Amino acid sequence: MVQVMESPEVEATESVNLPLDSGIGADEYGDFNYRPVPVIAVSGLVVSLLSFIGVFVWLALPLCLVGLVLSVAAFVVIRRSKGAYGGTFVAASGALLSTLFFVGGIALQIYIYQTEVPDGYTRVSFVKDIAGKPLVPQGEVADVHPDIKSLDGEKIFLKGYIYQTGKMKDLQSFLFVKDNQDCCFGANPAVTDRVGVLMKEGNSIDYVGGKVAIAGTFRINNEFSNTDQLEPLYILDGELFTTRVSDF
Repeated sequence: MVQVMESPEVEATESVNLPLDSGIGADEYGDFNYRPVPVIAVSGLVVSLLSFIGVFVWLALPLCLVGLVLSVAAFVVIRRSKGAYGGTFVAASGALLSTLFFVGGIALQIYIYQTEVPDGYTRVSFVKDIAGKPLVPQGEVADVHPDIKSLDGEKIFLKGYIYQTGKMKDLQSFLFVKDNQDCCFGANPAVTDRVGVLMKEGNSIDYVGGKVAIAGTFRINNEFSNTDQLEPLYILDGELFTTRVSDF
């Protein structure tokens, strides 16, 4: 005889009853509030961050304006999307940073310009006051412009570029030119576009590729023979040298 034993019934599942005030609703799981940020807003912020360079290099200041325009345009796009786009904070941050960097760059340039000339020296523009004064023809020869003659013996502050001749260290004498075209591209600067600098005895400088300034006594080279392509007609007895100069 085979005895069949009955096994107790096992309930497959048990229901879980949650209290009505548990605070968990079906909508809590399905509510996803992500809104995309427009590309123009991100672009504006990136350009605004890059425009920090404009604080120190005025040629980069237009980046501030580009960042500001992009950020403002992004803000308009977000507002007109009626909630479809997010990123108001991103657009506002880009606009704020661009404005701060632009104002900071201008303010720094103004401050440096107003404080860069040492006491006892007169600011002279290489472009306007020296290179802009051509030689005056007198028969078969040419003479120095009267305005240049008035600078003879004056203590001046002159900004320009060191002409590259190969030597990089301990320069006690070098050619000073009005712009970096003559300095960096190997062209021979015109006689009125160059000044020979003789640093004060015991002083020397290292080559710098950017704009620098020399303060010293200006004089006309009365022994100028024009036999050397780079012979200076004007000489500056350099007393002070600085790389901290404004771009203007």
